[in-house]
Amino acid sequence: MSAQSHLTGLPGVNGAAAATFDRINAIIESAVPDMPAKLSAKEKKVWHHVTGALLEYGLVHRTDGLALTIICRTFVDWVEATEQLDRYKAENGGNYITESSNGYRTPHPLYYVARDHKKSLLQWLPEAALTIPSFQKIKGGSLDSQQGNLFDDPIEAFKKEKAALGIRRVK
Repeated sequence: MSAQSHLTGLPGVNGAAAATFDRINAIIESAVPDMPAKLSAKEKKVWHHVTGALLEYGLVHRTDGLALTIICRTFVDWVEATEQLDRYKAENGGNYITESSNGYRTPHPLYYVARDHKKSLLQWLPEAALTIPSFQKIKGGSLDSQQGNLFDDPIEAFKKEKAALGIRRVK
């Protein structure tokens, strides 16, 4: 089987030959994508934080803009809904259960909004390597790749593992 790719690019301008794509030796550049939609100030702050972290590890590509936009917007919406629900709980004795005029008890509608945003985030975060297991999978490691030693200091072993992954201490 030949190492040559069967993929070709679009023909060049003025009848030039089509470019070939060598997927064996291809190097994909990591680059922060342009924001495909207008984001609020809070969403832009999350965008810059996430894209900066992903760029640091080479895990962001210029085609990731749509997924990252959804993640940033959903995260900000989830935080706002959670804060509003927390305020409601504080005003109502730590309870978010409401009672209708008919006497039915049900969670406040903000509970469902926060729940749905959280569920959406948990589905989208792994797609952008923003969870530890998805990051490990992409970087080629495994969370349980080495058997531990009963006599090793677990704290030192954890620090060495973090250092090997390039994870910095968060202040």
